[in-house]
Amino acid sequence: MRRIKRNSFPFLILFLIHTFFLGLTFYRIKNRKNIFVLLVSNMGFAYLFEYFVLNLFKAYVYKPNALKNRFLDNIFGAVLSQAIFIPFTAVFLTISKSGWPAKIFGSIYFSLIELLFLRLRVFKHVWWKTVYTLLLLPLYFKWSDSWYHYFVKKNSIVRFVSFFLMVMVTETNLFLLLAIFRKFRFGMGRYHSWREHFILSPLYSITLSFFTAYSLKKDNDLGAKLRVILFSTCLNYLFERIKLLKNNLQFIEYLLVRIVMVSVYGKYREWVYGEREGSEK
Repeated sequence: MRRIKRNSFPFLILFLIHTFFLGLTFYRIKNRKNIFVLLVSNMGFAYLFEYFVLNLFKAYVYKPNALKNRFLDNIFGAVLSQAIFIPFTAVFLTISKSGWPAKIFGSIYFSLIELLFLRLRVFKHVWWKTVYTLLLLPLYFKWSDSWYHYFVKKNSIVRFVSFFLMVMVTETNLFLLLAIFRKFRFGMGRYHSWREHFILSPLYSITLSFFTAYSLKKDNDLGAKLRVILFSTCLNYLFERIKLLKNNLQFIEYLLVRIVMVSVYGKYREWVYGEREGSEK
């Protein structure tokens, strides 16, 4: 990690502002588990959007200068935007029951931030346009409202997808961390580029997350957790055998990571479905 430089300050300032508003939201609401589920669900939808817009089609470039590697630095900037700035705002607007005027104001606010970042040269358009941000964000904020409404109403589809997204976001962040520390690298051929990694890694994460969510939804017990660990180990072995994954973790290290993660996902399941609630009908 580099020390904080000029490019990093705008991101740091936004981080502090949006963290304050999220903290205020958690402080004011008693049912913090529901807020957490909504927050991570919003992150999950943003990550899926970013996979197509950034990872596949390279719509823009972030330049926070937080990491030495330019590609990783770009991804880190995207994570700040899609996992913190925008989702934190969406949760604040949803929980405060803000109407369309506030949503439109939020969209204008982020559009102005985008123009400022362009001027400061910490963000660059490739084919993206600020008008897309202006038009799409109010819809995203409204989507957050609807998602929370149906989650509170215990809609079976919304609850399962929320659980899946929580696992997916956690796996995505885990793989990003492992990639930064050069423990995991997805790719094709002898040399695995970062672009290949961030195209294949989300697909791996989605597959593992769906199996995990489906298994733990039915039974949040030791047997289900062992099945998830076995599946993830086999999936990991398969990707290594077909040379789509370079894994620098020792087997015991990987196993310990999986045990910790499946314990976390068991807790997620309780937050989504309730501790004593049985299988969804």
